[in-house]
Amino acid sequence: FVFVTILTIPILWLKETDPSTVPQHTLQHFSKEIWATLQNQTTLYLLIFVIGVSTLTNFTSIANIYMQYYVIQLTNFEAGVDTISTYLALSVAIYIFKTYLLNRNWRYTQYGSTIFAAFLQCVWILVYYNVGNLQNPWFTIFIDLDQYFVMGLTQVLFSLAVIELSSPGLEATTYELLITVANASGTLCIIIGTQLLTPLKASACTNDDDNDNISNCSSSSVDVNSQSSFNQTDGPYRYTLYCITLTVISIVCCFIFTPFLPHSKEQCAEWKEEGEKAGNSTIRGYISLFLSLGTIAYGFAVAILLIDPSTSCLAVVGGTGC
Repeated sequence: FVFVTILTIPILWLKETDPSTVPQHTLQHFSKEIWATLQNQTTLYLLIFVIGVSTLTNFTSIANIYMQYYVIQLTNFEAGVDTISTYLALSVAIYIFKTYLLNRNWRYTQYGSTIFAAFLQCVWILVYYNVGNLQNPWFTIFIDLDQYFVMGLTQVLFSLAVIELSSPGLEATTYELLITVANASGTLCIIIGTQLLTPLKASACTNDDDNDNISNCSSSSVDVNSQSSFNQTDGPYRYTLYCITLTVISIVCCFIFTPFLPHSKEQCAEWKEEGEKAGNSTIRGYISLFLSLGTIAYGFAVAILLIDPSTSCLAVVGGTGC
């Protein structure tokens, strides 16, 4: 009650803005702004960077989730601490960048954060094989920070680039476009991470699937109902292969897509000047529109399939088959 009261008191001094002083924009005006933004050369570069990096270098390891919640069996308290610590990692990443890395090479920052996350990802191999009894809830919580650390740095990087590169008056439109695509790419990243389980024979077989013993699990899945069944179904090897695959894809794609991010404010100015000289292009606009809508539509469609139990088992979305 005290906190609610303290937070409510400042509202008494807030004054409502006079609507007549706020510019009114129609849907047509907004659509023109979006289209002008999509036709810009620097917008296309940033879209390629955001989609490539957010989709293919920042994987959520589904195998690690199975390890924590089925094999290791985190308690509700431990799961809560895990969630809080991941968001703290995001905040720490933003603070480190603002304090120490703002005026350094932005691309090196992206390379370094991705490689750091890949290193933490590989530490999970020790957990899979229970080296030194590391199938421990608190150890996995400690190393489960990579995704949000990289996410924090990536969002700050492209936000700064948007501020420096956007055409005058289109900063907010450009940022909203990129953040929407980035969020969709994050969903797509999870989907791809799930889909990779099937070809690597690492899909989980759990009690949730009415499989109470190893004999009910297919040979292309890992029984995660207990530590012993996990070992007997070759879980450590299959999850290690899955982990290495994600790591290799992340590092390779980082070096492919990061060059589409300017390395400094100075290069932002150079790119902006080049973009203004090149002018807007209808073809470039259609390419940007395709990338944006394609990412959002695909992520949305597969996310719906994962929600429905009758379709979440499909191999195309990472299931063991229906």
